[in-house]
Amino acid sequence: MHSAPNEGQMAAAESSSRGGEKVRTALDVSLSIRTILLVAGVVAIAGALASIASVLLVILVSVFSIAVLSPVVSAMERRLGWSRGLCSAVLVLGIVIVIGAVVLVVVQAIVGAVREFSDDLPQIVDEVRHSDLGSFINGGSDSLDTLAQHASEITSGVAKVSGGVADVGVSAFGAVTLVFSVLFLTLFGLIDAPRLRDWIGALLYRGERERYLQVTDRIVQTTSRYMLGNLAISVICGTVYGVTAVILDVPYPLALAVIAGILDLIPTIGATIAGIIVAIVAASVGLGALIAFVIVIVVYQQIENYVLQPTII
Repeated sequence: MHSAPNEGQMAAAESSSRGGEKVRTALDVSLSIRTILLVAGVVAIAGALASIASVLLVILVSVFSIAVLSPVVSAMERRLGWSRGLCSAVLVLGIVIVIGAVVLVVVQAIVGAVREFSDDLPQIVDEVRHSDLGSFINGGSDSLDTLAQHASEITSGVAKVSGGVADVGVSAFGAVTLVFSVLFLTLFGLIDAPRLRDWIGALLYRGERERYLQVTDRIVQTTSRYMLGNLAISVICGTVYGVTAVILDVPYPLALAVIAGILDLIPTIGATIAGIIVAIVAASVGLGALIAFVIVIVVYQQIENYVLQPTII
């Protein structure tokens, strides 16, 4: 007689028959309405900020410009006796004229350099072809002969490109409307800055109002002193490098002075970068000019770091 299989054997058989099958576990994920609304709100705010990024940039630049220039307008108002609106208009107009002159100098220097290079290109290629190194290079591949044949085409193409540099520069600077927006916001902000400051202070309690006025005055004065001090040091740097370039007969001294002044606005390393660029141009004049310019760069860098910055800023 055979005994019937017990329950333990049947359970073992069932488990062995299901051993090859994958066991699936259900996972319940639940999101509350608050979480969904929070994510949706963050996405909506991010999208709104991205869509008005240019507007926010204009506002931030304008507010920063107002903080830097407001003490200057107040000083003009006290010393010249003019109204705040007239002082603000004269200051903004002067800044526009200076920036326009700087851009004009740099663009003219770039266009002139490109056109001079295009005019001298055939002569440069011809001199290289007849040199020992040029003969060696040309003997293996005839590359210089090919370059000489197409030199006129390259020259005409470069001339067309250099003629359109100004247009490209204008389009690259981008939206002229943004520039005018910054100018007008800065102008009206400078005119109404004291009124806006007093209006915000009137919304506070007396104790908080005095502290608010003291803190805003300190922030504005510190920001303005730092930026205007940096600007003055940049003018000194550009003047030193420009005068040195004139003495050493380095080409485009005015453009180099402007570039040096702009790069000097970069803290710590700006003057060094400007000096390297000017020294490279000075190397085209000769080894003596390069050595002299390196000496000027090293001496000026020490004077700027240990004399000008602690004194002015």
